[in-house]
Amino acid sequence: VDFAALKEHGVEKMFLLETGAGDAPVQGVVYLVQPNVRKLRLVAEQVRAGSGREHSVQLVPRRTLLGERVLEEAGVLGDVTLGELRLDAVPLDDDVVSLEQPGMFAALYLDGDFSGIQSVARALMRLQGLWGFFPRIVGKGDYAQMLAHSLERMRAELGTGSAGDALALSSAFDAAVVVDRAADVVTPLLTQLTYEGLVSEVFGIVGGAVAGGDAKGARVAASGDDAVYRAIRDVGFADVGALLGAMTRQLQTSYESRHQARTVQEIRSFVGRLGGLQAEHQALKAHVAVAEAVLRRTQSDDFGALLDIEQTLVAGADLDPEQRAYVDRVLALADTHAYVPGVDTERRDPPAPAAPNSLHKVLRILCLCALWRGPALKQKTYDAWYDEIVAAFGAHHTITLDNLARVGLLPPPSAARSQPGSAHANPRGFLRKALNLAVADDADDVAYAYAGYAPLSVRLLQVLTQDPAVHTPAA
Repeated sequence: VDFAALKEHGVEKMFLLETGAGDAPVQGVVYLVQPNVRKLRLVAEQVRAGSGREHSVQLVPRRTLLGERVLEEAGVLGDVTLGELRLDAVPLDDDVVSLEQPGMFAALYLDGDFSGIQSVARALMRLQGLWGFFPRIVGKGDYAQMLAHSLERMRAELGTGSAGDALALSSAFDAAVVVDRAADVVTPLLTQLTYEGLVSEVFGIVGGAVAGGDAKGARVAASGDDAVYRAIRDVGFADVGALLGAMTRQLQTSYESRHQARTVQEIRSFVGRLGGLQAEHQALKAHVAVAEAVLRRTQSDDFGALLDIEQTLVAGADLDPEQRAYVDRVLALADTHAYVPGVDTERRDPPAPAAPNSLHKVLRILCLCALWRGPALKQKTYDAWYDEIVAAFGAHHTITLDNLARVGLLPPPSAARSQPGSAHANPRGFLRKALNLAVADDADDVAYAYAGYAPLSVRLLQVLTQDPAVHTPAA
């Protein structure tokens, strides 16, 4: 939401929860916060420190007993107006909506908390309320099935029988396709080679903007609202420079057209376009600066080594001695305070040419090795890496490593060998061939975004949507 719109409705200032309103001269503070224990305790501290103000705490996306209990134990429940903001889905772009609940995967697969499924179901029911019921719901995974059952129950609660369904089916949608993240945990660990993917990799993208902004901290748009970003976001980074150059020359030509303006009408026409040209100029300048930082990263030896490891693993091969030496070097030079794009909220310095040796970077490499090599990964190697991570980042990360193993991101080789019910020693290797996940030099295939690897989730979507049952009109 643009701050100007909020200001029209009485909002004077905006603050991050971590900083709070402090000594700002405001009479009332509204907190929009998820019902998270740590965040609510922070709210309670600020409420106690801000006596004399009115405090309203709106829990997003819903009010919970846990939220009430935390505020009650902190002794501030009676000092705040507690409510809820049912923000089921946030539009991040013209064709993307998100619940903006990054902790949902851990809640489902680690904590066994299924409340997130209800949040997804409510968001989809609201969508169906606008466009009609989905004619089909198809998907892959246990949680996809739970979501489908929740949607069926909610539809039944609306009092619509089978006859009513036929009258209320959507003409805008053919089907809803639901894919569990557990069906494809590999893709988020790989490096995208499009402009948008590398901006996310180097800077992070938060709330439709480049995290941290440009070198001066100014906001750089990363959504379809920005014409420059819209034109280059899906382009392979190798072609971005030429495209930005062409856009710059076109803009220069538009500026120079003022010299051809002779009549009052022509001058008025140019003046009318001047605001748009200046906005495009600023956007181009910002994205050129961002692209330069990304280029420095992609030209580093570190980036090339990481990409080489990824491509080796998804091709089904084992790491060679040089690649293993790189992994050992990253562990030896571990930086416990390294910035992680998209995870850390603030970036104070320009991105370094080489990605910092953060825990996040190390775990991405090791998870890819464990997932793709499966039982072929030696237990001795797995144990050595486990011990090195604990030594480099602290003993408390034994919990991190065990949790990753529990959710299937860092499975030990012994577990992969003893997994029952699998007809293939390495299921991912089988799927790579069965679903044509490895595609070389095809600009029309989605694999171009990952240097020749087609995301499994996208292939599943293609398989599901090519099924005639999806497009067959409901009887």
